[in-house]
Formats: sequence, C-alpha cells, structure tokens
Amino acid sequence: MVYSSGAALVSLLLSSIAVGAVAQTATACDDIDDLCRKKPVAPFDPNLDNYYSSADGVTGELLRGTLNAIIRKNYVRYTYTSKCVWKALFEADNDEDDPGNVIAIYSNSRIPKLNRDCGKAKQEDNWNKEHVWAKSHGFPSKNDFAHSDLHNLVAADKSVNGKRDTRDFKKGGTATIYEDDCDGCKQVGDNVTDEQYSFEPPDDAKGQVARIMFYMYTRYNGTGNNENDTTELDLVDRKTESSDGKGEFGYLPDLLKWHCKHSVTPRERRRNDIIQSWQGNRNPFVDRPEYVEKIWGDRYPSIFEDCNNTIPPIDPPTTPTPPTTPPATPPGAQVWINEFHYDNAGRDEDEFVEIGCNSAVDVSNYKIFLYGKDGAMSIDRNGMTKIKILQGQCTPDKFVFQDYGGVDNNLANSGPRGIALTDASGKLLDFISYEGTVVASNGPAAGSSSIDVGVSQNSSTRRDQSIQLVNKVGATTTCEKIDFEWKLQPRSKGRPNRNQTINCSENDKF
Repeated sequence: MVYSSGAALVSLLLSSIAVGAVAQTATACDDIDDLCRKKPVAPFDPNLDNYYSSADGVTGELLRGTLNAIIRKNYVRYTYTSKCVWKALFEADNDEDDPGNVIAIYSNSRIPKLNRDCGKAKQEDNWNKEHVWAKSHGFPSKNDFAHSDLHNLVAADKSVNGKRDTRDFKKGGTATIYEDDCDGCKQVGDNVTDEQYSFEPPDDAKGQVARIMFYMYTRYNGTGNNENDTTELDLVDRKTESSDGKGEFGYLPDLLKWHCKHSVTPRERRRNDIIQSWQGNRNPFVDRPEYVEKIWGDRYPSIFEDCNNTIPPIDPPTTPTPPTTPPATPPGAQVWINEFHYDNAGRDEDEFVEIGCNSAVDVSNYKIFLYGKDGAMSIDRNGMTKIKILQGQCTPDKFVFQDYGGVDNNLANSGPRGIALTDASGKLLDFISYEGTVVASNGPAAGSSSIDVGVSQNSSTRRDQSIQLVNKVGATTTCEKIDFEWKLQPRSKGRPNRNQTINCSENDKF
C-alpha cells in the first residue's frame, strides 16, 4: 500500500503506540540545554569555615541576619521562565544511577529529563518546578527574587505537586488521595478555608523540606537592596493564609522536629554544591545543620534535647580556671536592646539606650557599641571607640539603661546607624539599627547585618518620645524579643514599655 508522507507518519505513530514503544516520546519536550547560557559566579572558597566565619559565636535572630548577609552576597539570579532554571534543576535533582532521569521530591519517582511540564504535554506524571515554600505565601510575582530561587525550586511529580497545593507543612492526615503516586504523603483538609490545610511529606523528604524552609526564612528577611528582593518571610506555629500577603508559613515546630530526626544526606550536599555553581550562594543549614538549634534552640529547647543535627559537643578544658568576668547570660534567659532615643525637636535631649530582659540577669560588664554608616564602630574626636559598660541587674520589671549626650557621647541623628550589645564574655546578643541597615566591618558585630527597627525620629519628634518594643499585634507569646515590635511612643526608661508585657510561663514560652 502506498501512503502520502503525512498518512505514513500517522500510521507509524499509531503502530508504535499500539506496542507501547513511544510512551516517552508522546510526553517529551524539546531539549533546551543549548538555549541556556549559564551566568558566571564569584570564585568560591571551598573552606566552609571561611565562608561562615562571620557567624562564629552568633545566635538567635542575629544569626539569621548574619547568615542573610553571607548568602545574599554574590547571589546570581535567573528569571523563573529562563531555560537555565530547567537545566539547573535537572543537574541538581539528577538521578546519579540513571543520568537520563530526575528524582522527584515527595514521590521519589524517576522521570525522564525531557518529560518536563513544558506546555506541550499535559500528562500528570511529567515533572515540574515545585516551590517548596509556596510562592503564594510571600512572593507571587515572577519579578520577586524569591520566586526563582533555585534552593527553593525542586523537581516534583506534577500530579503530587498539584495535590500538595499551598499547604502548610505539618505531621498527620490521610494518605488516600496520594495512594497511587506518593507513598508516605498525607494531608489534612480539602479546601484552603478548612481549619487546617496541611501536608506531610514522606520521611525521606522531611529533612530536605525543613532545611529548604529554613533557608528561605533566612535569605528573605526584608533587607534586600533591590526592590524585587525585599520579600520578608516568617515561619510560625499555626495555619497560614496565602491571601493575606504576610509571607508566613507553618508549622515551625514540625519542621524543627523533621530536621532533627532526618539528618543531612549526601544527596542534599551534592545539590547544595550544584546550586552554588549556578546561583553563587549556599544553604547554610545543609552545610552547618547546628545553625538550626543556634537560631531556635532557646525558643524550643525540648525539641533539641534529642536531635541528630544538634551543635557538636565542646570538650571541657583539662584544667578548669575560675572566671574573670561575670557569667554569660543564663540558659533560657534573653537580654536585648529594648528602647532608645536619638533625635527630637530643638536641641537633642535625654538620649539613651535601654536594655530589656525576660529573666533576672546580672548585666555587669555588658557593653553597648555604636556603629556608623560605613559599618565601622563609632569613635570620638580623640579616636577612642564609643563603648558604654553596663552595671547592675536587669529584671523583667526593672531594666538597665545608659545615657548619652554631648558632642563626643551622643547618638547620631542621620542614619543608618547601628547599636550592638554584647554580654560580659564579648558574645554578641543584639545588633539593631535605625534609618537603614548597617553591615558591621569591625568590632563584636563584624560581618553581621543589623536589624533595622523600621521606626525613626527627626527634628519634629517630641522630646518625651522614644523608639521602643511593644507586644506584636495578635501575638500569642510575650517572652522573647521576637514577640515584640518597634513603635514610637512616650518613653518609659528603666521599666517595661506601655503595651509591653513580659511573661515567660512554660505554657506561654513553649
């Protein structure tokens, strides 16, 4: 029989499909590797001790800021629609045992490289780009840097990705909907309006998911210099909404537990190396899993009592020596910068910095350092560093403060300016700034990025007003600095501020 060329092609395809010979061809997309031009990244020092050196000795929210400065540096961005994003994910999630495939997160399926979701093929078993931190929770625009961050994008089975939707991460639920395509996947809730709308990944994905979420929380803290890099994300212990624009995601305690139970894998480390070769930065929680406890350990101590990814033990000295300075902040207690005043109408008056705490703490020999716009410690006309040494005891109802004033002893009006607090051992406890962010170049905060309070004073500010911490609107705990927010209101030097309640009962704190 004689066919036209078109009829011959149809006949050939039908014959092939009949014997199952072209199942892959029917779902395949064009190979776009040659359409990707990989961007150069800055030279990288493989000695990770050097890469993370500025984070040594830093904990809590300050560690988040310090790590942010590290992983924001040398960041190379690709647009979400770039062909290079597909190529980078294929390399990062490649199946080493069968290099023609990717391994999909959650389902652990092996899917051929060209069976991606390119728009030509709509089969549900193709692989696509999964935003682990769902893009609708803080960065819905493709212009947002977070939208195309390669650390947050992973290869996923399209059908499983669609079922996971924008759910929070939390243990529990039913596996019925995933029985055919994801062993171990569970969910709670059928609609985003349900009381709980959550997803539990299988065990082999839990650790990776947690550390990706910690990376996103750290990388996107609202301090970027580009207008598309100002996303501010937060991890919370409750259901979150994608429509409220807050950039929140739950549930932090579950993620911490998954991190502790499921250690970093060689596959995660390999992925981290590959993403760094494309994007220029790394996931610090893969390289240094102990950072998780350093950030959240004080807030959730019970979770870290039995943790596979805890801070390595420190060998005690062979010959104990008596301390020459007062002990550092007691375990569980927090000391922070709670209130300050630097500018007002007319001649500046009553400039001060106040230290707050959530437990009785001897703050003798704690120090306050001032930082200038250039990131260096402030000095007076004689070239001496401006340092204030505190004395006395701080309690939750009686705070310690230090007055400033005079040409050589004042808080500068024009920002950005930084204020750092250390304990008696020199450990950095807090580093804030006003009228912008400061990256410290020397002193106890060297390498750290300050936390801008977001509130300022000027030549029209009333003399009796100061910038101070108050309870966050809707806060369920009022124990740690993270539970408060900055506000300009009448000063209350030496005592808790108006609308500030410090309560660290066990139920409140944990």
